[in-house]
Amino acid sequence: MLAPFAEEPSRSVVILDFDGSLAPIVDDPADAAPLPGAVDALAALVQRIGRVAVVSGRPVEFLRSVLPVDGLVLVGQYGVERLDGATVVTDPGVPGWAEAVEAAATEAEAALPGLYVERKGAVAAALHWRRAPELEAAAVDLGRRLAARHGLALEPGRLTLELRAPVEVDKGTATAALAADAHAALVAGDDRGDLAAFAALSQLQERGRLRHALRIAVRSPEAPGELLRQADHQVDGPTGLLALLDTIGTARS
Repeated sequence: MLAPFAEEPSRSVVILDFDGSLAPIVDDPADAAPLPGAVDALAALVQRIGRVAVVSGRPVEFLRSVLPVDGLVLVGQYGVERLDGATVVTDPGVPGWAEAVEAAATEAEAALPGLYVERKGAVAAALHWRRAPELEAAAVDLGRRLAARHGLALEPGRLTLELRAPVEVDKGTATAALAADAHAALVAGDDRGDLAAFAALSQLQERGRLRHALRIAVRSPEAPGELLRQADHQVDGPTGLLALLDTIGTARS
C-alpha cells in the first residue's frame, strides 16, 4: 500500500485533514490541538516526501499556530486560504461576502442562544451543536434558512454546519492542485468534506495525471459511512493516522 511512496518520495504528496485526523475532536474548537507526536511526524515527512500539506476547514492562521513545521503546506477554510511564504492568500471571490457571513452569524446567535457560533473571519460562520446536541434539528433548519437568505453555501461537518462564501473552492479543488502530476498521493480525513478530496484523487488517476492514489479514512463513531466505504484503507482515529505517517516517514524502497 505504501510502496509507491518509498519508490519515489520526491514525487509523492501527502494531504491531511486536521480536526479528527491530526487532532482529537474536542467540545470547544478553540481547544483543539494536534496529537502529541504529530508535529514531529509531520516534520519528518516534510524531509522525506516531496509535498506534505494540511487541508482543513480551519483558518490558516490557526493551523500555522498549532503546526509550526517548516516546509509544511497549509491550506485553510476548505481551500479558500493558503499560506504563501509568510502571507495568507485568500480566494479573490471571498471578500465581497464578508457582510453576509457576519449577518448570518449574528442572526444565528440571536435565534439560538445555546448554539455556539464560530466566526471564521470573512469566509464562514460555523454553527456547532456538540455541546448542545438537542439543538441539532433547529440548528440545521436555521442554517439552511440563513444560507438561502444571504446567498451563502452550506458545508456540513461533524455536529456542525458551516455557512460559507459561495466560491467554487473545496477540499477537492485544493487536492487536485496539490497532487496533479504526482507519482503517488495520499489523502487522509474523517468527515464529509474529505469526500471531495477522495474524488479529486480518483479523477486525477482516471486522467493519467496521478499513478498511485491512496484514500485513508480516519475512523470514529461519527465518521460518515460513505467516507468509510470509499476509502482504500481505514485507521483508528488520530492515533492510527499518526502510526501510518510514522511508517511513511521511515519507509525505504
